[in-house]
Amino acid sequence: MQDIMSEAKHILQKLEQDKKLCEYIDEELSIPKPYRSPGPIRLIVLGQDPTVQDRQSRRSITTTLNMDKPGGALWSYIACICNSLGIDISENLYATNLYKNFFMKPPTQIEKIDPFQEFLDPWLPLLEKELEHYPEAPVITLGEPILGPLLSSGESTKVRDYWGYTSDWRSGKMKSFTYIKAADNRLHRDLFPFPHLPSLSKSFYRSHLCIYLSFVKSKAF
Repeated sequence: MQDIMSEAKHILQKLEQDKKLCEYIDEELSIPKPYRSPGPIRLIVLGQDPTVQDRQSRRSITTTLNMDKPGGALWSYIACICNSLGIDISENLYATNLYKNFFMKPPTQIEKIDPFQEFLDPWLPLLEKELEHYPEAPVITLGEPILGPLLSSGESTKVRDYWGYTSDWRSGKMKSFTYIKAADNRLHRDLFPFPHLPSLSKSFYRSHLCIYLSFVKSKAF
């Protein structure tokens, strides 16, 4: 992990010197470290970036996805995922972000550039290197914006499409569950897309979470 953090800091320094990109980086905040449980890693949770809406709240984020703060809403969501998959969150989980830096505001609110594309080339090779340490661990992605930068052309960037969504889902008309094959994404790993926490308020995701988790368990474990 030390090598990853050292390289991430080096990449951030170069980005801060980039005349085009530096204005979008919150240079006052350090890169949160990945979360690594002490035991063998059996599951990887991949987030987008550490930038939350409230800038003051960002100062308390020192570990990816706040995984060092048990009992929080996001921690509880990930714990639910782990429990359903038979993963011990305190022993067998690795959590990291694709984009390691804090942005000045959430990247979906940045309008002058597409930060997901502009910051991809610096960060993607590091993530690939990071995941090489855990070649057998399935990868879960959180949220929709992260899918676009990772996917090959033609693959859906909507989480619901992998969860079998149809407009008639309330009547029981569903497509088959699926996932993103290694051949169809830039990480060359099977990816299982999950909605970010706020989207669980939508009845579709809330009612199908347990079923999709059963599907993931049947495919990845």
